[in-house]
Amino acid sequence: MSTEQAPRTAIVTGAASGIGRAVCERLVADGWRVVGIDQAEALVPGGELLVGDAGDPALLARSVEAAGDRLDGLVCAAGVPPRRPWDDPGLWDEAIRVDLTAPFTAVRIAWPALRAARGSVVLVGSIVGTVEGSLRSAGYAAAKAGLEGLARSAALVGGPDGVRVNVVAPGPIETPFDEPLLSPDARADVPLGRMGSADEVAGAIAWLLGPDASYVTGSVLRVDGGRSILAAAEALRKG
Repeated sequence: MSTEQAPRTAIVTGAASGIGRAVCERLVADGWRVVGIDQAEALVPGGELLVGDAGDPALLARSVEAAGDRLDGLVCAAGVPPRRPWDDPGLWDEAIRVDLTAPFTAVRIAWPALRAARGSVVLVGSIVGTVEGSLRSAGYAAAKAGLEGLARSAALVGGPDGVRVNVVAPGPIETPFDEPLLSPDARADVPLGRMGSADEVAGAIAWLLGPDASYVTGSVLRVDGGRSILAAAEALRKG
């Protein structure tokens, strides 16, 4: 009888581009089986892609079915970028629906399979909302801040069953998600002096999903090149 273990399985929303795609590629390279969700049809090398809205309960249920009864990882990377005007009710509704309600729906629907595998959830947040505000989109900032509350709450619920829930909060990342306002390689607002890459965020997510982070839950891991500490450091330097 074969003793070979089945590969770990993950669902990744927003799998066709940016951080989501980088996560898929990293997990596949690490030996995971990946089921992706995205509105765009695109090849996810080594993974399976379901096309549709990442907040659609029926599609999310299909993704869990495709992944199997035991789900080792869930990564919610789908989202919409901040868009002006900041006080537009329609843009507010869209940001909350896609950036906050959809991850909640994914966590809720995947929960039994995550519990069966003592799995791990990573929500892709942002330093916008919890460290910074947004001149462009109050809805985006509110949704990203809300993800951290969702993660802490789900971590409390999942603790007794070994389900871990964390947030990765990127800073300026060079992807097609949002147009950079400054040169990617000359960022005076980032201590490391540059924008990050989707692969760097994917590495942090892979760590949170894996056994090396087995005692990490309800946490927020900032992947921002130090941007979130710059303002305080500058204030002290000038003080």
